[in-house]
Amino acid sequence: MDESVLRAVDENLEGSLEILRGLIEIPSVRGEEKGPARFLQPRLAGLADSAELVPIPDSIRDDPDYSFPIDGFRYTGEANLRARIKGSGSGRSLALNTHLDVVPATPGQVEPFKARVENGWVYGRGACDAKGQAAVIWLVLKSLADLGLRPGGDLTADFVVEEECGGNGTLLVQRNGLAADGAIVLEPTDLEVVHLVRGAVWFEVRTSGVAGHSGSPGTTVSALKEAVEVMEAIEALKAETLAVSQASVPEIADHPNPAPCTFGMLHSGVWPAAAPDEAVLKGVFGFLPPFRRQDIQARLAEAVRPFRAEIRFTMLRNDPSRLPEAHLLPQTLLAACREAGVPSRPAFMNASCDAWRYTEGLGIPAVVFGAGSIGTAHGGGERMAVDDLRKAASALIRFIGQWSGLEHV
Repeated sequence: MDESVLRAVDENLEGSLEILRGLIEIPSVRGEEKGPARFLQPRLAGLADSAELVPIPDSIRDDPDYSFPIDGFRYTGEANLRARIKGSGSGRSLALNTHLDVVPATPGQVEPFKARVENGWVYGRGACDAKGQAAVIWLVLKSLADLGLRPGGDLTADFVVEEECGGNGTLLVQRNGLAADGAIVLEPTDLEVVHLVRGAVWFEVRTSGVAGHSGSPGTTVSALKEAVEVMEAIEALKAETLAVSQASVPEIADHPNPAPCTFGMLHSGVWPAAAPDEAVLKGVFGFLPPFRRQDIQARLAEAVRPFRAEIRFTMLRNDPSRLPEAHLLPQTLLAACREAGVPSRPAFMNASCDAWRYTEGLGIPAVVFGAGSIGTAHGGGERMAVDDLRKAASALIRFIGQWSGLEHV
């Protein structure tokens, strides 16, 4: 099967580039996500037993795990896309997942939604995170169809919306129910097999003060200064929780900053010589086992309690996702990578993604794997190596053969 797989992948590589270019040129930022699934659906229809749009209902906004609510926002055509291949029942079932939404363009980024291919690289917003992963899945399914092969177990591929703002698309997958023996969430991992993904809680803190002139400091309280003190308290909490995780999670022993806390936004004041009466601080708190998102939210709330502050958690709230390195799923994928000649290793992902909705929400063992590097994602130079598409697809086809079995139609 090896030579025929390589041949099929090589023959379809240009087609996967056409898919990727087409997806990049649809600017699917939050609230404008109708296009990619509709672009991809007819291109998957002949490669699977079904390829159906799954509309996002407005009722999802009432789910307690819904992220990033926007006042007045309604779902008017946004949809996940699900492709399914029915197996014979002779092998393990598999779920694939990737997302079709992207973050906004980086300031100064030249033509972010105009794909270009230069010197073996594809450039553009979403090239690796994660429209390139959708192109990989297409390449896998097209190559299998050309070879006349289908998996022995059911294969489900979900292409979802709103991963970047907290995973609302995969939340719908979770709420609708899904059974599988294993899952691979495709994100840029440099072709490493990620079995540990950190969690993240985004927070918003509003501090209050007493406004007044700089010449009367005894009667004013600067909400901005309160926000700075809140940041110091949150940093102290980060050090405390990280110490606990470092004692129990050996995978992060050599990582310089495995659970970063980032303060990304701080807005306050209208005049340099006046104490402001309000400040708004927004950031993200990274964390690892043994903690879960509810633990972190409670600890953050306790950390800001001594201050004139209120904290909210309406944005992204993801648990960590963890499988033992020795688990059959990562070991099978690592073996498939070796067979495909793809350098890979078990890895930790210092970012958050939808994998936890499978491991925690659906009880499906999950790893994260994909072409491209997260080091270019969300940046002005986001890119995907063309050869990485080929390598990822070749490894995944071999994985499906080992995990589910492949049978001639």
